[in-house]
Amino acid sequence: MKLSVRHRTHYGYAAPASQSLNQICLTPRTTALQQCLQSSITVTPRPDSIDYRQDQYANTIATFNLSAEHHECDIVVTSLIETADTLPALPAGDSADNSAQSNRQALHSSTHDDVLMALDCLLPSPLVPIDRVIDVIVEELPAGDMPVVQYADSLMQHIFTTFQYQSGFSNIVTPLADIVEERKGVCQDFAHLAIAVCRRQGIPARYVSGYLETLPPPGEEKLQGADASHAWFSVCCAQTGWWDFDPTNNKRPDAQYITTAWGRDYDDVVPIKGVVYGGGSHTLTVEVDVNRTNGAPSLVQQI
Repeated sequence: MKLSVRHRTHYGYAAPASQSLNQICLTPRTTALQQCLQSSITVTPRPDSIDYRQDQYANTIATFNLSAEHHECDIVVTSLIETADTLPALPAGDSADNSAQSNRQALHSSTHDDVLMALDCLLPSPLVPIDRVIDVIVEELPAGDMPVVQYADSLMQHIFTTFQYQSGFSNIVTPLADIVEERKGVCQDFAHLAIAVCRRQGIPARYVSGYLETLPPPGEEKLQGADASHAWFSVCCAQTGWWDFDPTNNKRPDAQYITTAWGRDYDDVVPIKGVVYGGGSHTLTVEVDVNRTNGAPSLVQQI
């Protein structure tokens, strides 16, 4: 299926800004389950240049410098992605060959690029530090000798059934301890929680950012700009690679999902970040539209 994405970010400044430098991480990846057919970035006012590079995890990063005086900055990223119609079945395997312990041993003896990232994703990261509060979830659902991919699937279901999705409950600095104590959060929290639980048990897990095609409830019109970014987690099996899971919706990411970037946690894949000189106070507006260019309508999902 083909999905189009329009992601608009608008900054308005109370006073003139003399310069702004920004980094954008919103170009969809090409993976085994999706192909980025086209993607473009438009910045208004026009910047001096827009430069592209790949970071350490092969995410596409765009940077620009806007050196002319300005009262606002408008950043629009538009993309067209074709996603795979079917998901591969989860691998079947004997627990002795795919447990967390045997998986770590296999990872340390491999030099594949996926494995190099997996080793990074065994370690604490800025937004997923070592925190014993995670042991509460580990006690509820220990990995034991369960194959790592099957454990991730069970963890996805466990978070979905024992935590409540509540928009606005948290922000980027809300600690995992609060998420666990209150048993509520949003997609970013649930992804970080799953990553922390996996790493605590020696399973490499990474943060995945992207989009999910959604529709409003039956009988209501879809509001333009009302979609949002989404997040989920992925675990690495040394034998079969990375596998994605969405605990917010209790489903494996399928043709309705678009992957933009992945990293150790959200801090590696912030959609837009930068600095501005001058400008005084500012307002921020984000509008996202994800639309199917062919096929039947999708189901309502949480993002």
